[in-house]
Amino acid sequence: MNVKKVLKFYFTADRAERLIDALIARRAYAFDFTRCAERCAEEVACLVHKKGEMCRFYNYVDGAAETFTAEERDVLRRYALLRGRRPVGEEGREMHRLAVAFARRIRGCGEHFAEGIAAAMEFSFIL
Repeated sequence: MNVKKVLKFYFTADRAERLIDALIARRAYAFDFTRCAERCAEEVACLVHKKGEMCRFYNYVDGAAETFTAEERDVLRRYALLRGRRPVGEEGREMHRLAVAFARRIRGCGEHFAEGIAAAMEFSFIL
């Protein structure tokens, strides 16, 4: 589990939630005579399950992020949304220090939140 990806999911979770809500609505209204209503319902149920697991994972990550101060969360946000390498110098060291501290707080959640992590990675990085 890549810490930078988890942080990016955390700071862009509203976009992922809007995306999955739109997919649920699209699948729910996609019923026509060529598709079975039961199949549509199964697709919607699967998406609702993924959303629930993603929200459970988000709540776990949110609990870990709340242990940081607002300034530290701002540094983590810049790190998560940074493209390329982190800056050199004091800012880069601070980003690294906070990323390591965040990684330690979420360590061990991989097995418990495997479905939520998969859903988060699926819906957070769609263009």
